Amino acid sequence: MTPRPSLARARAALLALAAGLTVGAVLLGAPPARTHLVLFAAQLAGVLVLVLAGRREAAVWRWWAGALAVIALGPAALATVDLAAGALPGFSVVVATPLVYAALVRWNRFRTYVSDPGDWLNGLSAVVALAAAVLVAQRWFGFLPAAWPSWQEQLWALVVSSLVILLGTAATVAGVGGLSRDVRMWLVLLVLAGLITLNLSLRGGPSDGPHTQLGWTVATLGIALASVLPRRAVPVPATSQAPAVGALLVLLLAAAALGLDGHRDGWTASCYAAAAVVGISLRMVHLVRELKHLADSRQQALTDELTGTGNRRALLRELDLLVADGRAGALLLLDVDRFKEVNDRDGHHAGDDLLRRVVAAARHALPPDAVLTRIGGDEFAVLLPGRDECQAARIGQAVHAAVVERAEIGVSVGVRSGPAGALDADRLLRQADTAMYSAKTAGGGVSVYDSEVDARLRERAGLADEVRRLVRSGHERMGREVVLHYQPQVDLTSGRVVGVEALVRWQHPTRGLLPPLVFLPLVEELGLMQLLTGHVLRRAAAEAATWSHDGVPLRISVNVSASCLGHPDLLPLVDEVLTGSGLAPGRLVLEVTETTLMADPDLALAVTHALTHRGVQLSIDDYGTGYSSLAYLTDLPATELKLDRAFTVRVLGEPRTAEIVEATVALAHRLGLRVVAEGVEDEETRAVLHGLDVDESQGYLHARPLPPADLVRWLTTVPCPGRPGRPALVVGSESRDR
Repeated sequence: MTPRPSLARARAALLALAAGLTVGAVLLGAPPARTHLVLFAAQLAGVLVLVLAGRREAAVWRWWAGALAVIALGPAALATVDLAAGALPGFSVVVATPLVYAALVRWNRFRTYVSDPGDWLNGLSAVVALAAAVLVAQRWFGFLPAAWPSWQEQLWALVVSSLVILLGTAATVAGVGGLSRDVRMWLVLLVLAGLITLNLSLRGGPSDGPHTQLGWTVATLGIALASVLPRRAVPVPATSQAPAVGALLVLLLAAAALGLDGHRDGWTASCYAAAAVVGISLRMVHLVRELKHLADSRQQALTDELTGTGNRRALLRELDLLVADGRAGALLLLDVDRFKEVNDRDGHHAGDDLLRRVVAAARHALPPDAVLTRIGGDEFAVLLPGRDECQAARIGQAVHAAVVERAEIGVSVGVRSGPAGALDADRLLRQADTAMYSAKTAGGGVSVYDSEVDARLRERAGLADEVRRLVRSGHERMGREVVLHYQPQVDLTSGRVVGVEALVRWQHPTRGLLPPLVFLPLVEELGLMQLLTGHVLRRAAAEAATWSHDGVPLRISVNVSASCLGHPDLLPLVDEVLTGSGLAPGRLVLEVTETTLMADPDLALAVTHALTHRGVQLSIDDYGTGYSSLAYLTDLPATELKLDRAFTVRVLGEPRTAEIVEATVALAHRLGLRVVAEGVEDEETRAVLHGLDVDESQGYLHARPLPPADLVRWLTTVPCPGRPGRPALVVGSESRDR
């Protein structure tokens, strides 16, 4: 976030003031006490610049502000304290060191400024270990004044060690955090290097006070300037490698200090070294725990909690490794058959237990190097390194047999392999999924990838996208491309046309006229059947509202799928259609299949009763091909029963079929239902059906499905009852698909 212009100007003014005070104190040569106060004012101005830093890195610069404020308090007190003591500046540096360390550590945090407890252990252990080494070197070489007491040696060692560790930390942050191109980091490194030089050249004593304060004032201005400069680099995430290496170096340094100190008298350096060893040991324990937690987290991220197998992420990782190694491999995709039925019938606990049994059975049949993963609700994948398609197919057969036998459930298995050096993970997954889909549509078992099947599925997927765009495009486009053809229904006794059935077609812009079997299943799969049915109902009712034959208005029949029958908008849609078209409710016939009614019998009964209460008629379509019982007819408020063409085409040559039709017609009439026979294509079949007391017929004998204008013309050619002749056969180009 860019600082506000007013705040940026205020910070620049404070920085200029601090610089002016510092230069003035040096040039004026005022008495020491007054110089201390001027430099103190300059330091406070620099600290205020840091406090007012923008939000983006506020935590970094405010830790610096706290550290430099602590440093500034020492010179302020020196105006009244004996300078010969020389202790207060050193103690201030030691106290300020953790604050500077916190600022550096937070600078290296990626998108967060929360530090790790191990960071503090690293820094503290490094300072005391280096201090121990400095004290050992002092005892061996005696480079500090001989008059210094022990506490002053220790304080100087701690100050120098703190500054060196801070410089090393800053350099590490610059390298590990990707800040080596940030000029602000280089300015911080320069400031820390200057302070180390200052403390090495001025060994304490009374004369060091003003020079030390001037050095820290310049350092404050340098850090304040760094906070004002624009950011040139964004920190990258740090890894555990740098802290681990740093901890090892500190441990070696502390061990060396302990070993060397053992040759001389004294215990101070040994205590510092021992403290460093304890601190870094705690840090290593913490690091080991972090690594274990990270390993556990990674394992959990790659494991499916329910089955204990790998998950999709684990499969993708193994596939990437196989591709990187240039090896051949095969993939099995498994889908549990009828899993939803188990969940719905027995509950999710039973479904979970079934999945665990499937995994146990599959593992029994898999080779040791196979990688079994769960990639979806009831879908599993098995990676088989080094296997070709034949080997993978045999393993797939073994897995299928084991699951059927041990888990007592069917499974569909798709098999696909890839050659060495040309394995593509995405293509392998997609093609194995295609093979699994083929096995699924075949009723289960094992299927090996087939490129022709894949091409058909790709074409189907492309058509599905076109269907989605069509149905969601609105009434204007559907009005152009969704075409309704109408097939007449003729009374077998009078010969009068009594109704028509609306049959939908798709006038595709490039593929031509498509029959319903090509696209209606896709509409159902995409959940768009309610939208299409609404369009068909409105259009069919509007077109058929004025149709009649011999003065008798025609019924209009429209098919309704299971998804539409259970949709909450069906009843409001029917009301809207009847009101908008002016069609009498008794002229609208909604056709539903047995399987549609049995999908949810209770809901079907409620909806069909609501429809017939409005006066709408209900037809049971394709009767005899479903699995409903005859007794179920007594509960339905149906008005019509349609015999499927599977019975109609066999009624001439199969006496048993004729007997079934005769019994069905008798039952329907006892229940007050009219019977319509579909698929009537010749006069002999019509005559037999009439003899079996069938009420109406529909089929190519009378007419193929016709566009609205052709149907209107056809109706004018149909002889009225009492006149000779019968409805003429109209030959069209449509297929027999309804």
